[in-house]
Amino acid sequence: MLSVCAFLLLACSNDNDCCVNIDTSVSIKFLNEAGENLLGRAGGLNESDITIYYRIDNEWIEYFEGNLDYPKGISTVEGQDGPYLIVFPSNVIVADNYSETKIEFFEAGSDILKTEIDKSTSNQMVTKVWYNGELKWEGSESKRVIEIVK
Repeated sequence: MLSVCAFLLLACSNDNDCCVNIDTSVSIKFLNEAGENLLGRAGGLNESDITIYYRIDNEWIEYFEGNLDYPKGISTVEGQDGPYLIVFPSNVIVADNYSETKIEFFEAGSDILKTEIDKSTSNQMVTKVWYNGELKWEGSESKRVIEIVK
């Protein structure tokens, strides 16, 4: 009986290392030169025309996980000022805590989203975001939202 009680106490310990909190999504608002939102408008960008690739072992691998809520690694969300594309970037480290995700647009080329990911604790969190080599977001004091003129 004593061994059963000891087992239950150990199994129910208050250990904070049990779970991983993943906070990596990046919200992107695509604009034209006039500042108009390109998502969901005629002649603009549509979620169905976007493909995500993760850089893994120096190769671009198309992302698709059919069992997830967002199998293509993207989603759209309606904000106060129009729709945003939500990208779930790769958490596979390429080098020095960085991951790379390619956003390919149907008939419109592709762009590279580079993220610095902090995995120093049991959590995974994006701490910096580059878009085509330009630092667009850093820190945790503001929402992870960037604007891109296409």
